[in-house]
Amino acid sequence: MSAVLHPPRTSARRTDRGSPVSTAEAKRFLVGGVNSPVRAFRHVGGEPLRLVRSRKAEVVDEQGRRFLDFIMGWGALILGHQPPAVVAAVRQALSRGMLLGLTHPAEIELARLIAEALPSVEQVRLTVSGTEACMTALRLARAHTGRAKVLLFEGGYHGHSDALLGAASAGIPTLAAQDTLVVPYNDVAAFEQTMQRAAKELACVILEPVAANMGVVPPAPGFLARVRELTDRHGVLLIFDEVVTGFRLGFGGAQGRFGVTADLTVFGKIIGGGLPVGAVGGPRRLLRRLAPEGDVYHAGTFAGHPLAVAAGIATLRQLMSAPPYERIETLAQRLGEGVTEAAAEAAIPLQVNRVGSMLSVFFSEGAVGEYAQAKASRRDRFAAWSRALLERGVLVPPSPFESLFVSAAHTERHVARVVEGSRQVFQRWRRPAA
Repeated sequence: MSAVLHPPRTSARRTDRGSPVSTAEAKRFLVGGVNSPVRAFRHVGGEPLRLVRSRKAEVVDEQGRRFLDFIMGWGALILGHQPPAVVAAVRQALSRGMLLGLTHPAEIELARLIAEALPSVEQVRLTVSGTEACMTALRLARAHTGRAKVLLFEGGYHGHSDALLGAASAGIPTLAAQDTLVVPYNDVAAFEQTMQRAAKELACVILEPVAANMGVVPPAPGFLARVRELTDRHGVLLIFDEVVTGFRLGFGGAQGRFGVTADLTVFGKIIGGGLPVGAVGGPRRLLRRLAPEGDVYHAGTFAGHPLAVAAGIATLRQLMSAPPYERIETLAQRLGEGVTEAAAEAAIPLQVNRVGSMLSVFFSEGAVGEYAQAKASRRDRFAAWSRALLERGVLVPPSPFESLFVSAAHTERHVARVVEGSRQVFQRWRRPAA
């Protein structure tokens, strides 16, 4: 008797045509209804957005509502949504093949652009994500030094591999957590003490030169230089995670901005122009340890994917030919100053941390220079502010520990809209006169 094939049961809802999907339906097939935790809006409450379209500085959800976007692909879209040069480059690459399976010339071109932008980089290994790039950099550091331990800073994020999450997640082997040392960001004394105690066991120190995953927290004066000095002294490799800051704080990233260089640098976000990509770069003496030349293994079918590489090249070339940095930094400055002024008018304690075109809003009485201070801020107020702006058609990150990003697609009018929306919210919260 021959088998009878039945078509699979499908929902009557046609999501491919943009019909709204209920949160319950999303949760039926996706864990929490999302594929990355921050998208669940748990930090701010309310229902998660499901977006269907984007253009310039605007996104549209499945209900047709339009939002001014300050998430910008979590920093990847420095040129805004759908920049014509990047879209054209991706279409052209697609016409040549979706996946070529072997090396193609554009991979070499993207690596060249990265290497020429940073004096600390001579060679590059492309990956599919920042997590993979950080994992690869860590493996290189361990192979080079013959040591196992890694030091990172509290509140930093370097992807979800075991060694770089430490004890921050269930399911991580005890040994991996034991090999991960954590020191408060910007705490020079704590760093010096840890180096004095454990430097001989350390393969590397890895940090975001500007913290961007506890909200934006800039390095304290002299902090990066001291980290560089002590890692040099003890033969510990210094890894800068520039997944967020790379090509955002200037074409030379944080290293160009602060004048402190790393042994290995990890990239992501902008070098993919909105498509998935990562990279680790450094001097040939370190990168040559990677297979096929060396004994440190890394491989990936999608590493150097033609579409991602094309988008990255187009983005970096645009940043070179028409640098937006001065303009978007000015916009970010005005945004931060406007929100701060609006809060002061309503006697709302608020701090804005900003470096270049990335900034965070902390509802805090005092300055925020480390993770403990970020956690101590009024996260309930951030949640209320975020929801109120969303009601006014402005999308800011649904977490107080993420950055707002200003892109080349934003304008003075967009900044004024956020400032005015914030002013309305803060006046509603205004403390009664004593």
